Amino acid sequence: MIYLVVGIDHATHAPWHETVSARAVARAARGAVPRAAASGIDLVVAAVIGPNSTVLPHPVGLRAAQVRVA
Repeated sequence: MIYLVVGIDHATHAPWHETVSARAVARAARGAVPRAAASGIDLVVAAVIGPNSTVLPHPVGLRAAQVRVA
């Protein structure tokens, strides 16, 4: 499935978006991070958008204490 992953750069708050092909929402979110990093972006994922422009919830794989605040 193709997802549109939308986020911001942690340091500059510059917007970022890219389409990602993945089997699940969580994989799309995780797969977007290295793609953004290749462009020098420290990505904070804001949304994952799926078919029919549906904003999908994506699970956070870290404990709340480990999640960075934007």
